[in-house]
Order: sequence, then structure tokens, then C-alpha cells
Amino acid sequence: MNMNNLVISGGVGTGKSTLLVGLLPLFGQKFGSFSSDKAVAELYESHAFMRELNECFGQEALQTDELGATRVDRRWLRRVVLPDFSMRAKLDNLVHGYVLQALEEARTKAKEQDAKVFVAEVPLHYEIGSVISADLVIVVAASRSVQVRRMMENRRLDEATTQAFLDAQLPIETKVEKADVVIWNDGDSSALESQTLLLANLLNIE
Repeated sequence: MNMNNLVISGGVGTGKSTLLVGLLPLFGQKFGSFSSDKAVAELYESHAFMRELNECFGQEALQTDELGATRVDRRWLRRVVLPDFSMRAKLDNLVHGYVLQALEEARTKAKEQDAKVFVAEVPLHYEIGSVISADLVIVVAASRSVQVRRMMENRRLDEATTQAFLDAQLPIETKVEKADVVIWNDGDSSALESQTLLLANLLNIE
């Protein structure tokens, strides 16, 4: 049985994860899913990854919390690594390999379970060269001002850090041009829900 492979991409703060969560219950049949954001969050808790960060960037990339546990120092990464192209490339190399492997493992598992559709949320689908096979790429887009506001409100980031995140990715306009389907998410949650329902109907996966 053929399995439909969908990729949800877009920029930071556009609502990719929200679309993924909203789509899955609407298919009404077996499906598999993958979230790059969740995979990265799990990776950042990995001691093996922390050792790699230490080897690559030094002890400054790590911190000790109030309970004495070693954690990835995300603030240091945002402040020092994100704005530096060469350092960011090193971090991307560490992260992307893990994410791609985890995605393919999730896809294989979905096939083994006879899923009819596999939906993967991959924010950097185009930045990493579209190496992930997909029957349909859905880009969730929003204006830059909305992205900035959401990042500052939801992730408690300052504007400079938010702008650095945006500058590190392809412009949302470029992703829109490359997309098979575009979801414009400048409005409220009800507007996104309406577009999610429409998209599910258009996909007509039964």
C-alpha cells in the first residue's frame, strides 16, 4: 500500500506545529507523524549531544542548573552561535543528522503499521536542500511582523534574538514560492482552523 508523505514547513512563529496537531485527527485513518521541534527538544536532553557540543564549542555551551544537572545553555547558543555563520553551520551539522535519522525511523515505523499518510513537520525543509522525500510540501507562512510578535510573546525572546532566528532562515517569500500548498496564518486560531479543515478536505485521504 502506498503511503502519502506530507511535509509541513515554513518559518519560525508561523504555526507549523499547530497545523500538524490540527490536521492529524481530521484524516480519520491510520497515520504517522513526526515533529522536528520535538526531536530537537529530545536531542538537547541527550548527554551524548552535550558531549558533542562540549567538543565543538567548549564548556561554555553547557550550564549547571539549580539541581546540579548539566544542561545545554540555550541562551549562549542564541547569543553566540546563532549570529555567527560558521558556528551555526557546525551546530546545524550536529542537529540535522540526528533529526533526519529520527524522521526516517518514524517514517519506516509508519509504513510498518500500514499508515496511509505520514505527516512530518520540518521547519528547515528547504534550507537543508529538500533532502526529505515528500508527495506534498505545505508551507505555513505569516508576515515578518507577526512572526516577531509571536516569537517574543510565546518564547519570551528579545527582538534582536528573534530577528537573528529569522535571518538564519530562508525568507518566507522564498518558501512560499517553492511550496505546493500555502497556509497563510496571520490571523487568529479560528482562521487557521478553517484553513486546516479546507486542506484536509482537499487532500481527501481516506
